[in-house]
Amino acid sequence: MPQLYSNPWKNRIGFKSKVKYAIRSEFYKWLLRKYCKNCKTVLDIACGPGQFMKLANKMGYEAYGIDADERYKAKNVIIGDLWNHKKKYDVVFNSFILEHLDDQQKFIDRIASMSNKIVITISPYLSKSFYDVPDHKKPVTKIGVRWMFRRAGFRNLLSIHLPFYKAVIVVSKRVTNKDQDWESKKIREGFW
Repeated sequence: MPQLYSNPWKNRIGFKSKVKYAIRSEFYKWLLRKYCKNCKTVLDIACGPGQFMKLANKMGYEAYGIDADERYKAKNVIIGDLWNHKKKYDVVFNSFILEHLDDQQKFIDRIASMSNKIVITISPYLSKSFYDVPDHKKPVTKIGVRWMFRRAGFRNLLSIHLPFYKAVIVVSKRVTNKDQDWESKKIREGFW
């Protein structure tokens, strides 16, 4: 995974940042309540300070984060390489990572292999400010992310554009033999 640029303004939290943080927290709670009801374990990939992980923990999930940056070392944070991590989780969450990678399908396949049930992905679409971040490589679309997860054996539960984030949110569920809907049958047959 590439080294990401650190945010020099991260310690300057004003009113606007606090409002965004509160809105994001409510949105994360909604995602967990709606799509992760029968789940117990959560992994927040490239967790940073761990907003999603901490929130999931407060809601009763066994939540962990994984990050390559030593600055985020904490009780439930694994400092290490995602590609060498072997454990599986019910929910795998990643936010604003996909756009930094050249091979997005390889990353999707990796995080899909770590999930027993649900993957939640948040990634920016092309906007006026997308390339203001120096290491952004490729924006995503909700349809593109859905197709990448279908190739990995997951069906779509939610895919929306959120203008507030200038991002797409895709929630995907691992297809099992119990799933008898049309999309799941096609994914099992290898049509994605």
